[in-house]
Order: sequence, then C-alpha cells, then structure tokens
Amino acid sequence: MAYFPFFINVKNKKCSIFGGGMVAYRKIEALLEFEANITVIAPFVCAEILEIKDRLNITPREYQEEDIEGSFFVIAATDDATVNSEISKACTGRNILVNVVDEMEECSFLFPAYVKKGDISIGISTSGKSPVMAGRIKKTIRASIPDFYETLVDTLGGYRDLVKKKIVHPKVRADIFKKLAELGIKNEGKVTPEDVDLLIEEQGNQGNRDEEKD
Repeated sequence: MAYFPFFINVKNKKCSIFGGGMVAYRKIEALLEFEANITVIAPFVCAEILEIKDRLNITPREYQEEDIEGSFFVIAATDDATVNSEISKACTGRNILVNVVDEMEECSFLFPAYVKKGDISIGISTSGKSPVMAGRIKKTIRASIPDFYETLVDTLGGYRDLVKKKIVHPKVRADIFKKLAELGIKNEGKVTPEDVDLLIEEQGNQGNRDEEKD
C-alpha cells in the first residue's frame, strides 16, 4: 500500500520523541530543519543529542503515558519494542500521529527520506519496503535539482501577491506563473520586476481579448 504524501507545517508544533540514541538523534536532526518544538524523553541521551540540548526540551526519565499529552506527533525510538508498542497504542487511542521506528504496522505516519533546499521539500517513501532504495532515490533527486531553484522559488513567491492583486482571472494568473517559472529556469534563477510587469500587461490584455470573444 502506498502512502499519500501530506506536507504538514510542524513549525513550533510539539513533537515528543522517546529514546535518546542515534536513531532518535537522526529524527531530531531532520525535524529541527523544519523548526518543530521537540521534547526528548529518555533516561540517557547520546553525546550528539547533548551537543544540541539548547535547541531541545529534555526530560531525563523513562516513558510515562502522560508524556504524550498535548503532542502534535510522537516518535517512539526506544530500544525496547514493548515500550514502543505501548507508546503507539496510547497515541492511537488519543488520535495522535505516531511513528514507531522499524515497526511500520504500528505507525500512523512514516518518516520519509527527503530533500530540502530552502522552501523546496521533496519527500520519498517506499511505504517502508526499502529504506535503502529511498536513500538512493533521494541522492538521485538531490543531484538533479539545479542550485538556482532555491533562489527562483523565493523570487517567484515574492511576486505572487502582486500578480494576484493585478490579475483577477485564475487562468490568466496561472499562465503568468507558468511563464515566469519558465523564464526563471531559462535565466538560471533571475526574474526581474520588469519581466513581471511585462507579463502582467501582455497576459492581462490577452485575457481581456479572450473574454470579449466569449
């Protein structure tokens, strides 16, 4: 079964991670890129987690069921399969998203391999069947994205409100956004305000002519 790739804003959302080893660290490292509010619950944590403790909330003890309260999502990464299963059941009973490391059947969401460049995020999943292949696909995708795409996305995002303000017709807007993206790719990330104004004028006039024909 394939999993639908939802993209969720986790900035400042509470994430509770149970376990303090390298598996937990790798999850933490990824989630910090997306500015999650992370609480680590574990009697001991590895040196790598201690190095970034100022960016985390650490509760130095074993799992207790009340620890999951208020969590937006939970990751069970302890070295005890029974405890991980208990965490999964407690989260499921409260409709809290949970990921149990290496136990796909006990997960309500999967932790994907991903590529992130600025605001570009690409998730890769093999539905838990082959993390190795997910990693290889990740490398392939990362190598195929030109460096200027990150800047181009920011640039195009900066023009969205202007286009939406000046162009009412959805189809004309879509045509302008498409042409701006094509121009930005052709110019390796560069799109000027003059380019935008020209396209707004050209496509806006074309849209008006099309409406008159209708």
